[in-house]
Order: sequence, then C-alpha cells, then structure tokens
Amino acid sequence: MVAEVSLASLHTDEVRRDPYPFYADLHRHGPVCKVAPGDRYSYVVHGYEASAHVLRDSATFKVMDSTLLGAKPTWEGNRAHAVFMNSVFFTNAPRHTRMRKMFNQAFTPRRVNALDPAVERLTADLLDRLAEQAGGGAKVDFMSEFAFPLPADVLGELLGVPAADRAWYRPRALALGAILELGGATADNTAAANTAAEQITAYFADLAARRRADPRDDLVTALVQALESDGGQLSEEELTANLIVVFNAGFVTTTHLLGNGLTLLLERPEALARLRADLSLTPRYVEEILRYEVPTHFSVRWVAQDTEVAGVPIPAGCWVLVLLAAANRDPAHFAHPDVFDPDRTETSTLSFGAGAHYCLGAALARLEGQRGLAMLLDRFGDIRLAEPPGTPRQLMLRGHEQLWLNLA
Repeated sequence: MVAEVSLASLHTDEVRRDPYPFYADLHRHGPVCKVAPGDRYSYVVHGYEASAHVLRDSATFKVMDSTLLGAKPTWEGNRAHAVFMNSVFFTNAPRHTRMRKMFNQAFTPRRVNALDPAVERLTADLLDRLAEQAGGGAKVDFMSEFAFPLPADVLGELLGVPAADRAWYRPRALALGAILELGGATADNTAAANTAAEQITAYFADLAARRRADPRDDLVTALVQALESDGGQLSEEELTANLIVVFNAGFVTTTHLLGNGLTLLLERPEALARLRADLSLTPRYVEEILRYEVPTHFSVRWVAQDTEVAGVPIPAGCWVLVLLAAANRDPAHFAHPDVFDPDRTETSTLSFGAGAHYCLGAALARLEGQRGLAMLLDRFGDIRLAEPPGTPRQLMLRGHEQLWLNLA
C-alpha cells in the first residue's frame, strides 16, 4: 500500500533551510508517495529510478503549459506568465519539439567546446578583478563578483547580450524566477515579475531588431535569420520568450553550482586540499557537487493518462511533484547518499533533468563549473569565508545570495 505524506513542511523556514532530513524521511516510505488531500500535488516522486521514469516519459507526464491551464495567457495581461508559457521549458510536443530543434543547434558539443577559450578568458578577467578588490585584506562577495558574472558573460557572448547590459539584467531575472518557487506566486512577487518581464521583453525585442539591421556572429542573429527564412519555426513572441528564459536558466544554474561548490569545499578542508593538489579531479568534484547540492530541487508534471510508477497506480489528470534533489540522494541508488564523495563510482544524476526536457545548457554549465573552480583554486592559495554564508531558503533554485570571502 502506498504511503500518504504531507508536503506542508516544504513551506516552512526550517525545511527550506535544510530539506534533506525531509527527503530522507520520504525515502523511508518508498520511491513514490501519495500526497495528503488539500495539496495541489496528488503524488510526490522522489526515488531515483521513479523520478527518471517520470521525466523520460513525456507522453504520459507533461510539463505545465498553456493547454493544461485551460487558456493561453495573453502577452499583455500577464507578461511573466506569457513569457514562461511561450518558452521551450513550458511546452509539450509537438510545439516543444519545434522549439527544441532550434536551440539544439546552439548547444551542440562542438559549439560548447568552441566556447572553452572564451570561458578561460572570461574567468581569468574576473579573477584579476577579484584579486584587485581583495587587496589589502578586503572581503569580496564571490556571488556578485564571480559566480554570477561568469555564466552571464559566457551566455552573453553566445547570445549577443552586450557586457554593459548584464548587471542590469540580474535583478530582473531574479524577480522573474521568484514566481516559480513553491508558494512563490504571491501578489507582490507576481507584480514584480510582470514588471521585470515587460522590461526584459522590451530589451530582447530591441536586441533582435538591432541584429536584423546589423547581423553579428551570435545566437540572437542566428535565430532571427532562421525566423525570417522559415516563419513556421518560431513566432516573434516565442523568439523573445525563449531568449529570456534560456538566458535566465543558463546563468542561474551555473551561478548556484559555483557558489554551492565553493561552500562545500570550504566546509571540507581535506577535500579542498586534495583538489588543490590535483586539479585534474575537478570534473569528478563538479559531478558530486551537482549531485549533493543540485541548484534546482524539483520539477512538476501533469499526468495525461492512467499509469503506474514504481508499482504505484497514478490516475490521469493529477499533478506530480518530482523531487530531483531527493532522487540524487536516494539510498537505493547511491551508497551513503548524504556523504560528499567525489570518488563515488555511481555518477548518474538527475541534476539537469532527463528525457525531452533535459537541460539545454548542461554541457556548458559543467564546462563553466570546472574551469571556474579550477582556475579560482589555482589563482588563490588561501580562500576563507569572511563571514558565515547565509542559508538558502528556496527550493526551486537553491543557492547563496551572497558569499563573502577573504582571498590571498
């Protein structure tokens, strides 16, 4: 018999600060649980194999899109909602397949590998700036001075977002993403997200217009040209929405990978010393960072037809919460899942999802994480926390807002 659990504690500060005991308790009830009546979600899926099954079966388990919501959000009435619903992240086949095909061309292994010199150059420039700011023992905020600008600069170069505009973008991206949090769609958050979405939409519409008039070697130009050569691929609204969401998702995930990763290492001096002694281990460390403290903790699916997951019958028409972070600490899949262990042999994770909606920028995020952490440790022989890091209180996108360091 399937266990029934309450998700109410996911909304408490205590569990938001440290959700892992809650996840461990879920695992003791099996890989899938029924959710107590009164919640938006009918089932929670948290076992590794069960979660992978749900994510890969896109015919049965649908992402939230405008069709499932019963009405298409108007571009003018709710701009933030419309941005998400017109993007590759919140669409199902065949619309998703059409959009994904366009963006797959931008994130090929060849194109990502070609970005490696740019990642190294941008990382070196940011490290120079960190060294200058940390002179005389001054503390520096790793998040605002390195973890955010590195992926934003890399994606900015890929898309064609000018360097001068990227700092302007960050607070608006955070406001837009806040409504995706569990319980985050409050009136205040929604109003702020709509304002941010209107501003960012105008920005990318203007950028697209400039690239039509003055083509460059960047993704915005390529997409604009593809749109004009084959008008059936993307509408103007879809083009703008996807530029916004791809840019947002691309830098937020890597920002938290870098911040979470450095914090984990500073809290584990032996692991940090070992990595310093052999930076070739960085890819292995990054994979374990992604498993142990994944930036995105959950995903949501709607059940299109009666089905079964891990022996649990799930009826059509209900919503399922998939806890990726819990799946990454499933004791049935990972030995000693609550131990940070870069030497573990089982390295398959759900940190970037799975199936049709597998993260477009996964390879790029890994590259940025590996280069960023390795070059940081190589440049600074002594990195210490200047003050205790704040404890994240979000689940959807989990990471530090600030991380104050002393560098030498």
